[in-house]
Amino acid sequence: MNTPDRTAMSPETAGRWTIVALLLAVQIFANIDRQILNVVVEPVKAEFGLSDKVMGLLTGAAFSVFYAVLGVPLALLADRSNRRNLIAAAIAVWSAMTVFCGMAATALQLVLARIGVAVGEAGAGPASQSIVSDLFAPSERATPMALLAVGPNLGIMFGFIAGSILAEMFGWRMAFIAVGVPGLLMAVILVTSMREPRRGMIDKVEDRAGDRPGFGTLLRTIAARPALLWIIAGFSCAGMFGYGAIAWATAFFHRSYGLSPGEIGPIIGILVGVGGAIGTFAGGWLADRTGKRDVRWRLWIICISASIAAPLAAAAFLAQNQWLTLALMTFPASVAIFHAGPSFALVQELVPLRLRALAAAFLLFCLNVIGGGVGPFVVGLLSDLLQPSLGLESLRYAMLALTVPILLSVLFYYLAARRLPRDLAAAHAAS
Repeated sequence: MNTPDRTAMSPETAGRWTIVALLLAVQIFANIDRQILNVVVEPVKAEFGLSDKVMGLLTGAAFSVFYAVLGVPLALLADRSNRRNLIAAAIAVWSAMTVFCGMAATALQLVLARIGVAVGEAGAGPASQSIVSDLFAPSERATPMALLAVGPNLGIMFGFIAGSILAEMFGWRMAFIAVGVPGLLMAVILVTSMREPRRGMIDKVEDRAGDRPGFGTLLRTIAARPALLWIIAGFSCAGMFGYGAIAWATAFFHRSYGLSPGEIGPIIGILVGVGGAIGTFAGGWLADRTGKRDVRWRLWIICISASIAAPLAAAAFLAQNQWLTLALMTFPASVAIFHAGPSFALVQELVPLRLRALAAAFLLFCLNVIGGGVGPFVVGLLSDLLQPSLGLESLRYAMLALTVPILLSVLFYYLAARRLPRDLAAAHAAS
């Protein structure tokens, strides 16, 4: 079954890839600032005398819960106001808070600054996805959405490389300060270089600016279109693996193989950055092309790739050689993120025009609470529980548990694919 191609090119869509490039840069900056703490887990833990469980909360829930909760009201604002200005303000806030992370004198101050980073970053993602939806038709939307989703991969890469080098040379505090300052310049560039597109033009849908759908409308839409629910569930489970693995990667290689952050940080950064970027973009590109024959292929490719990634990830965590572990992680690091572009694009297509930013925020809310909040915390908790019997190797077996949510994501995306044709038809008819 095919979805209609409603591309409507006009002067308003000219330069749309430039806008995508600017929004990609925003995502890269956001994820550099977000990932720095994951690079310096060990020195921060040592300085403040924290346990693995507490570090799991600091790298996960302290950011993810506030990011998720604040994303909802900020997305409502994005659906009703100038999205470009909101994104620029968000950049300024999280960049300043990243600098304050490097100035923290106590663990509590670090937690509060980390929460501040989350508050700022909550305003950028949903508004960016809403803008892209106004520049690309549904049949070609997964590719630019996947390009936006490449931002976290590149941010992780630059964050791990720059963070590990800066931490080795100048200490973990300077790593935060050095990556936070450039974001303030990015906020100025965005305001002066990017325009706000007209809502609904590309979909040929009238934008009734007076409409004020809220969270209740979104929940009713999800209830009426179960594919949305299953996509959100699959996306969240896939995020548990990604967030959990990235949060503890440097600590795992330090404890199990004796590598310092400076030695392993750049390698992980390149693996996740380059491999993940290729996989993210490929997922969106394949979804756009295979989906032209049958819309269910937009999700079936996720099921196939994740089914292969799960056993390889398990083998990587159990391997006893650092290079074998890295080699086995190459494929999961690439294809485990296939879901990003298709998921973002389909969520935008399945909801009404003035719910797009809110729907994106709700997707990210579930991702960050379940994926970002639960994933790193569960690994840290299991590591503490296993430590008396396994010592330094407790983290290895704690990370093995991350393969379970990958398999759950396969189930949820399969259920979403079964329902997708009917729900897309209903969404198109309603618009």
